Amino acid sequence: MANDTVNEVVKPQLHPVVETMIQLAPALAEVFPDDVTIGVSDVTTLWLSVPGKTFSLGLQPGYRLTPGDGMYEVVDQGRATRTFVPESVFGVPMMANSIPLCDEQGNIVGAMGVGISMQRYNHLFEVASTLSSAVEQISATVEEVAGSINVLADNMSDISHQSDEVLKSMKDIRKISERVKEISNNSRILGLNASIEASRSSEAGKGFAVIAREVRKLADDAKRQTEIISGTVDEVERLLKRLAESILVVNRETESQSAATEELASTIQEISQSAVALAKYAESIVSGDGGQNES
Repeated sequence: MANDTVNEVVKPQLHPVVETMIQLAPALAEVFPDDVTIGVSDVTTLWLSVPGKTFSLGLQPGYRLTPGDGMYEVVDQGRATRTFVPESVFGVPMMANSIPLCDEQGNIVGAMGVGISMQRYNHLFEVASTLSSAVEQISATVEEVAGSINVLADNMSDISHQSDEVLKSMKDIRKISERVKEISNNSRILGLNASIEASRSSEAGKGFAVIAREVRKLADDAKRQTEIISGTVDEVERLLKRLAESILVVNRETESQSAATEELASTIQEISQSAVALAKYAESIVSGDGGQNES
């Protein structure tokens, strides 16, 4: 940008509109909530440059308006301009807005430019982008946890089903055990009766008595074994019932955790959408769009 400034600037008689804006510009700079610099010119020359709080354009009164500086285009084309100036030009990113100054007849008599520092918006964009990335990572983690909970729920459901099947099998074993016990009792009674009959018989009945004793011993042994089986079945059934109760508790907790995880995932999704929207809005401001495209 050429800076055609004379060594000794003689300020000419300016149009009252331009003079008024020169008087108002310092106060206007204080009114803006953002860090701004303000310049006022006639149709050819800059006559006031109010520096910003943290930056300055380095332009002095007497600077000749040059194509590309925004204020030149305002005077030349008769329309307002809005240009984004990158950080490499003045040390801070800036949004340059220029408007024409007109007399009562609508003739252009000068221009006023306002440069707004975009440093805060750049920082906002960086924070929003970081937040968006962090939320995406958290969302992915939550989805992974939710998937694990669902797998756990499915596995617990399978275990519960298999436990029910084992319990049914144990009931069948109990029925068989009871039947064996019944047969054992009948065999014992039969053996006892045979012993009685053998005692009434002669020497020929002694062999029969031996068989009767063996039948009773076999019946007693079968009875003891069925009692052991019955006790084992009782213990297994008790353990299976405790397992079923534990599975029920785990299923309830899993359902609760699953619902909480889904709610958390939904909330994080909303935060993610807001972060993305914030990042886009900040980017639109920094790029000079000013959020015009945001719905």
